[in-house]
Amino acid sequence: MSELSVLEAPRKRRRCTAEFKARIAEACQQPDASVASVALEHALNANLVHKWIREARRSAPVSDTPAFIPLPMASTTAPVAAQRQNVESIRLSIPGTKGTITIEWPVADAEGCRALLRDLLS
Repeated sequence: MSELSVLEAPRKRRRCTAEFKARIAEACQQPDASVASVALEHALNANLVHKWIREARRSAPVSDTPAFIPLPMASTTAPVAAQRQNVESIRLSIPGTKGTITIEWPVADAEGCRALLRDLLS
């Protein structure tokens, strides 16, 4: 008696275009989207999608806008401690890996504080 064996063809890796990878990475950045859900939706491995996101961040063009935002400084003659007691202020503490940044902003210029936060968070 003879046996017949069928060999399966080896699975080939899919080759995805740069546009497809960029579209998937962009989909993961949308609000309420998770990498896992986007990966499942397109029958992809989530680790591969994470790799595409890292590659997209590395290859993203560097912004021409400066990372440093100059803040207008008022010339003062009174000690800073005395000024803090007289003016109500908004106090922001931003923890980071190298320390905490503390910003005090006058309540009278709350719109300026909002603009600073918007620029920092965008």
